[in-house]
Amino acid sequence: MIRFWEWLRKVFPWFVRYYNRFELQGLKNLPKKGSAIIAPNHSGGLDYDNFTLMSALDQFKSSNPQRKRIWLCYWDYWSIGDNPWSKWVQKFSPIPISLEGKGIPYKLVDKLVEKGELLAIMPEGHSAAIYEGYRLWKFYPGVIQLHLRYKIPIIPTASIGFVTTSPMITNRYKPKKVPPWDKELMVPLILPKKLIFHFGKPLMFEEYFDKEVSKNEMYELASKVRIEVKKLISNYYKDVSWTHPYGIKRK
Repeated sequence: MIRFWEWLRKVFPWFVRYYNRFELQGLKNLPKKGSAIIAPNHSGGLDYDNFTLMSALDQFKSSNPQRKRIWLCYWDYWSIGDNPWSKWVQKFSPIPISLEGKGIPYKLVDKLVEKGELLAIMPEGHSAAIYEGYRLWKFYPGVIQLHLRYKIPIIPTASIGFVTTSPMITNRYKPKKVPPWDKELMVPLILPKKLIFHFGKPLMFEEYFDKEVSKNEMYELASKVRIEVKKLISNYYKDVSWTHPYGIKRK
């Protein structure tokens, strides 16, 4: 079983590249050295967007080991367990996040930032089901906490195609529940649809560095990241709204 997961991990980025015609846009917006926080929208089932993001740089030749992986904040229940799914997750680069009070493991993240690794967090804390399309939920301030602690840029990112590639039929969002989702029902199938991650221009909120920032201010800053992600999505789907979750696809 271990060898199977290792083999699957090796072929995964190539499968996504050719089966889903996976593209990365805006690579120039990633820093050439030093850490950054990639912040995309979250959609679809089977965590396909998570695995694609963590392995997105595998296909590029680089002598810099810090540009060969992306460390993604991932629910600790699945990232440090001993079940088959956890074993699969562990073949990538998850940062185990507690949803029961402990939050971000800063001792681990401190080391990653010291090395100049790329981080990622999906600020919605919710993966969009098929009927939600490209509507965005509010962004939680974890992305801002990381930004203010490490003083590294936030890279707003559009995740395109995943919501229909690995469709989630239902996923009821309950922010007061742990975990904040309920009645997940997904199709155990990956469809051959085109996938894109589009990295936007870096955001820096330097005026908040080394200051006491209130919870409300944290949410306000997170909403600014959300606005930039929404703008990036509009490059592919315009006029997305609550009643028209897919808007109009641009040609």
